[in-house]
Amino acid sequence: MFQFIFTFAKGIEYCYEHGKSLPSNVSLMVGKRVLQSSVASDDQDVILITETWLCEDIDSLELFDDRYLVFRRDRGSSSDSCRRGGGVLIAVKKCFNPCILDLPGSDLEAVWLSIKLNHRQKMLVCVVYFPPSSRADTYVEFFDCFENFGFFDNILICGDFNLPIYDDFGNNKNPLVIELSNFVNLYNLALFNNTFNCNNKFLDLIFTNIDFSHISVWHSDKPLVPEDKHHPALSISICFVADHPNRKNVNISRYDFRRADFLTMWCFFREIDWSFLLNFNDIDKAVFSFYDCLNDVFSRTVPLKQTVTRRFPFWYTIETRRLLKRKARVRIFALKCVNPDSVDEFRALRSAVNSNYDIKNEFKSNCVGDLVKIDSVTYDDVGLAIKELKSSLTVGVDNIPSFIIKGCAEFFIYPLLILFNLSLRSNVFPYVWKQTRIIPVFKKGDAQDRKNYRPIAILSPMSKIFESIIHKRLFHQVKNLISPSQHGFIPKRSTATNLFCLTNKIISSFQIGSQLDVIYTDFSKAFDSIDFGILLNKLHGLGFHVNLTDWLHSYLCNRSLYVYFNNAVSREFSGTSGVPQGSNLGPLLFILFINDLTSVFKYSECLLFADDLKLFSSMNSNLDAVLLQSDLDCLFKWCTVNKLHLNIEKCSILSYTRKSQPLNHVYKINDLVLSRSDSVTDLGIIFDTKLDFSQQINSMVSRAYRRLGILKRKTREFSSEIALKVLYYAHVRSSLEYCSIIWDPIYRNKIEIIERIQNNFLRYLLYKKNGIYLQDVSSSYLRHMFNIPSLCSRRDVSCVLFFYKVINGSIDCTDILSAINFAVPARSLRNQGSFPNVYSRF
Repeated sequence: MFQFIFTFAKGIEYCYEHGKSLPSNVSLMVGKRVLQSSVASDDQDVILITETWLCEDIDSLELFDDRYLVFRRDRGSSSDSCRRGGGVLIAVKKCFNPCILDLPGSDLEAVWLSIKLNHRQKMLVCVVYFPPSSRADTYVEFFDCFENFGFFDNILICGDFNLPIYDDFGNNKNPLVIELSNFVNLYNLALFNNTFNCNNKFLDLIFTNIDFSHISVWHSDKPLVPEDKHHPALSISICFVADHPNRKNVNISRYDFRRADFLTMWCFFREIDWSFLLNFNDIDKAVFSFYDCLNDVFSRTVPLKQTVTRRFPFWYTIETRRLLKRKARVRIFALKCVNPDSVDEFRALRSAVNSNYDIKNEFKSNCVGDLVKIDSVTYDDVGLAIKELKSSLTVGVDNIPSFIIKGCAEFFIYPLLILFNLSLRSNVFPYVWKQTRIIPVFKKGDAQDRKNYRPIAILSPMSKIFESIIHKRLFHQVKNLISPSQHGFIPKRSTATNLFCLTNKIISSFQIGSQLDVIYTDFSKAFDSIDFGILLNKLHGLGFHVNLTDWLHSYLCNRSLYVYFNNAVSREFSGTSGVPQGSNLGPLLFILFINDLTSVFKYSECLLFADDLKLFSSMNSNLDAVLLQSDLDCLFKWCTVNKLHLNIEKCSILSYTRKSQPLNHVYKINDLVLSRSDSVTDLGIIFDTKLDFSQQINSMVSRAYRRLGILKRKTREFSSEIALKVLYYAHVRSSLEYCSIIWDPIYRNKIEIIERIQNNFLRYLLYKKNGIYLQDVSSSYLRHMFNIPSLCSRRDVSCVLFFYKVINGSIDCTDILSAINFAVPARSLRNQGSFPNVYSRF
């Protein structure tokens, strides 16, 4: 039995119990008296009981007083009335206005209720009992029932599922547990019962989508009926709060570019004679004069707006807000708890950066010559860069949105051309464009822990335009110097090409009956740890002209950063290492920094995606393992010399083989043993030792169900079929097709598991169109009706397109191209194919 304690400003208390012994023929009167006495002495708001063993001869008034409305599903009321036992029950206090949700014709032992929490929210409460050895169809029918009830902000499901649950969906092979996993993900539910029975298992499950901070589950110390040791009584307390508590707001004035007078702005820009910028020799002074002109125009043509900002962050609990309301010094408390904390938290980033590096190392004398240089940029370069700039309303550090620059491009090209060339002539990058605004974005977990935030860097759009020009010119000159093993941030390469190269190596190893040992490494904050002196040394060694390295030195050094959080601004601090985050040049500079790493490996191969390194070699004897260990030692030495740090705890070894007795060698980095795994997530794809991809498919399906559930909950007011399709394509289908050429299943059961997600969405589209859910409509009919092809057919097309792009050069990967065995006969043969050697990974 679940003892349900709803806390709704006050609270709701739930009580769940397993009442198997309640009214047997012998102890009927005793059981009724025990239950009546317990209900009268306690004050539960909702009571749920499974295996009630009730029949229609027993009236609910014999069990509960007039405070409760009782809803039952007795075994005798179902089609199998010849069987004794079973039955479920929910008793709810009348003040919650419960409403029964019935499904005519259903034989499920379940009760669904809608409980009104307040004038905004309702809650779906369900209690269910599955007899032992229930058929799979019974579980599927139960899961499908929820589509008929519409949408609820809050869901609570309690019951005896009689399933071998449930600690890890991803590794559980039971098909019923996998079905339960998909259902849980679709409705964003979580399991909350941690009370084990006498056998150290839990058969009674509690699923809810309520935030964990608002729900508590514990073993009830006052069960309503004699407790079954296999089904301990549980109490549940759920706290509900108002959706939108009163808040005081802060108003800040900013330019409202949405309501700007663009015609007048255009006229003002047309009248400016930018030739005065030619008189400057100091790039910083020139840039300041440039912005003075811009701000003068904006002050005349762009109105100000009041930006309303919440005083309290969204993660404040209702208890904190209620406490703040009781205090007279609300404003002082808010300033104390929000602004200084945010400044202090992110100011610590400054002290965490290693500031002891010497960035003025002398250049190596054995360089290859001045092969890479950029003397100036052209008018067309600036025009094309502005055209390719992403249009956005988001303002940069200079408070100018990019759409203004794109809209007035003809007036910006000439002054920017003057500033860019002045910067290159003076070998100085403008200080204003080195300023970076850091906006912390909450990811998940404890909102008070700064580690749970992702720093997003906002740069000036002028800086992005300049960097994109330099990036194009640089990459064109250094692309032939970049290792073919590097797939990150390289045009015509991707995560798919990286993983395909690895998969091809694994399959080739399987075909010859060998073993492939792959070492997955993890660099600690590699992008933020680049030493400027070492980087500039390497660039000079690659042939960068001294003027270009001086300009890059100015670009990297003395960058100013500040944190912007909830309308509070921290003090500025400097970054003394690492490539600039959010920049166009940063990734290319990092790739050039790490480029020589591939040359240190003598006996093994490697693959890179930016800082993601895989080291692998075929294992035919212990000597091969010793040689791979030798390359690992070279990797550690390279990291020491280049001042990069390996997170050895996160490095792991995976041996791909189908041998019954694989060779398990102990690999070490800096005398620390690497952990050996059975599976690893590589660039978002889960690989296992057999290259089976079952874990990948199960994880992907669970994630897709979660996203589909969010889509359905957030689009309950939508009526546009096109809008729903676009959201499905972007948020659900995209996750089901990422790198599908790697894991594309060949077994029918796996294909059907994936297709069921899209079928669920198709039924949702039909519901939006007709207003009812139809379970018996064929998926092929729905696909034809809404013109959505099957996921299987899309994967086939994607595979063909991938190889088409490889052959035609749209994908630049020589390893993949060399793996294709072209048949070029001396004369035309009618029956010979172009690709005679085709292998399966299974």
